[in-house]
Amino acid sequence: MYRPERYTLLWDPEGSILLILLIFFFCTTVHAGEYHATKEETFSKTTETLVCSQCHTMHGTQGGQSMIYTGGALPGRALIRAATIVQLCLTCHENNSLGMSNPTPPDIWNNTLGYIPSAGDFNDRNPSTQNEQNRHSVGQSNVTPPGSNPTFSIDYFSCISCHDQHGNTNFRNLKKRPGNASADITVNYSLNGSGTCSDGTSSPCDVDNTTGGSNLVKYYRANVTFIKTPSDTNGIPAWCGGCHTDFHGAGGASNMGGSLSGDTGSSPWLRHPVRDVDINEANANLHADRTFWAGITTERVRVVNPDNTAPSSTNADEQPFCLSCHYAHGGGNPNNATDPTLDHSNLVMIDSQGKINLDSTYSASSGRLRNVCQQCHNQ
Repeated sequence: MYRPERYTLLWDPEGSILLILLIFFFCTTVHAGEYHATKEETFSKTTETLVCSQCHTMHGTQGGQSMIYTGGALPGRALIRAATIVQLCLTCHENNSLGMSNPTPPDIWNNTLGYIPSAGDFNDRNPSTQNEQNRHSVGQSNVTPPGSNPTFSIDYFSCISCHDQHGNTNFRNLKKRPGNASADITVNYSLNGSGTCSDGTSSPCDVDNTTGGSNLVKYYRANVTFIKTPSDTNGIPAWCGGCHTDFHGAGGASNMGGSLSGDTGSSPWLRHPVRDVDINEANANLHADRTFWAGITTERVRVVNPDNTAPSSTNADEQPFCLSCHYAHGGGNPNNATDPTLDHSNLVMIDSQGKINLDSTYSASSGRLRNVCQQCHNQ
């Protein structure tokens, strides 16, 4: 995407004219994970392109008509065409209200496009009650991420708290330094499973989009697999740890407990491992049932899969991580009229038939957190 780059001030010798020239379309290379990019930076190198004026306005009005999508009189911060950043993002990413096509933007707010998105969605199955206590609450002010260490507050939590709106080389344009991160956290991906990651290295990548660069299907939950990252300090689990610091760490770390080998019997886990313990180790320590895990024929919880192959009763190197139990954008749990805080709307909550709670045929009556736990910890 082209973006505003600099102002040039020109002063005539007589001192009578001050020209302010805004060089707006100064050509710079802006990388992108999979969207918000110049066509040269995308997989197909043809159509996935935005222009500055779709998000920004220079004058606020044109021909006496407001350039603000919501009809307001003035642009928001950074001359955006909405009152808030969230409103601007939802202009395209909520039911595609502008009717954009080629490509059609994914609906991340209340998905009506007939597929289960990889990140989940922000809207509850019953949108009359928004369960903000237990999900990423975009549009909220002074939000403190659970598990942040040191603790910090986000003045205004919006889409760009997690995503780089102008694009980068990370998967889904995830910000390189979320939250308290002091160094770049790389989240690689492969667009077509061909063996080349987004940073040019060889596979396995951290994320493998096995369906190629075609639009929308690359956002399907079933089409995105998470593979072993080259370093446990990178990848999706580490990225989440940029804000939720205490919930990510190596086995044996003070915030995690346990050990690298899974369980010594003398160092209890303080938090569930999400980084470096796999089903094989848990099976050896009698905390997991590898045979049961390998035999699941319905929906499996998501895992980091180092070799990108299915588990067997003799070998299961899959590792649990944040998205094994949570949706990045929030889940679809039914509301609990007695106590909405029990909904935990960002939990995957598989039902007795193995359907996740964003599935249209999900059974709320048999949806239990223990159904998720039992996949590994069969009792």
